Amino acid sequence: MKIVSSSTSALDVSVGSVEWGESTKGILRESEQVQLIENLKYIFSQEKLDAERHRLGLLNPKYISIDDLLPPDTKMVRESLAYVQDLYKPTLMRHCWRTYYFGSMIALHDGIEFDRELGFASAMLHDLGLTPTADPRPCDCCFAVNGGVHARDFLLGQGFAREHADTVAHAIAVHLNYHVPAEEHGAEAFLVTRGAICDVFGTGVSRMSQQSVKDVLAKYSRDELYSVFSATAFEHLVGTRFEVSFKAVTSGLVETIPHALDLPPFV
Repeated sequence: MKIVSSSTSALDVSVGSVEWGESTKGILRESEQVQLIENLKYIFSQEKLDAERHRLGLLNPKYISIDDLLPPDTKMVRESLAYVQDLYKPTLMRHCWRTYYFGSMIALHDGIEFDRELGFASAMLHDLGLTPTADPRPCDCCFAVNGGVHARDFLLGQGFAREHADTVAHAIAVHLNYHVPAEEHGAEAFLVTRGAICDVFGTGVSRMSQQSVKDVLAKYSRDELYSVFSATAFEHLVGTRFEVSFKAVTSGLVETIPHALDLPPFV
């Protein structure tokens, strides 16, 4: 496996990709399962460190208005949004909006430049594999891989460039790796990953201003978020990233943190 930093190892760059998923259905080998769990542990330990730095006054994220992060009014943005309107339940739709905003804020805090059009399309389409019409179903293939393929085919069908469709597909497919360095996978993949796990686990909250977070939650509440995932928790193919990480978290193998977005001052 490739070492990408002194603090942790990430899954090999091919693991989580569309190509990898199409040949494996997203089933991890034993060594890859171990590394995925290490990735989960890393993101929680990183948030603990960030929270302590914030407490000591060493981490003071700047306020970012959500109006300044609105995606551009482009054909890809409009068609991506329109496509999921009838596919997503309101709870899942709000999660995708929060994924975009939280991921954007964390990326900006970390000095990572990203394409807002591709970042938005990736965030908005990243849960296509969890929709009722998803084919194959999560019990037959990793939903992130399937979602990436679905998004790529949709964008190609709308006439968008293959390069852009592949960027979106990769961002979606790889986001369940949890630790997705931008230098390895691209800024849009970093955005989707950090935004989604921030919303679900609370990791990355310390890198956003409290007021920015409040603004996002006021517009896109987290009400009933976990119903989206708990309803499908036992329907995922054994050995895929969701199934492995769900078991690791619920069994206590991975020590989680109290979810900051569920606590004052964000509620």
